[in-house]
Amino acid sequence: MNRDENIDFDTKMKTLQAELRELLIVEEQSKADLLGVFKELGYEIEL
Repeated sequence: MNRDENIDFDTKMKTLQAELRELLIVEEQSKADLLGVFKELGYEIEL
C-alpha cells in the first residue's frame, strides 16, 4: 500500500494554501519596507 494514499489531499492543500497566504503577506510587507528605505535614502525604486 502506498503511504501517500492515507493523506487527505483537500486538507493538505488547504493547509498549504494558508501557509502560502501568510508567506505572501510577509513578502509584500518586506517589499514595501525595502522600497521605503531606498526612497528615504533618495534612491526610489520604480516598479
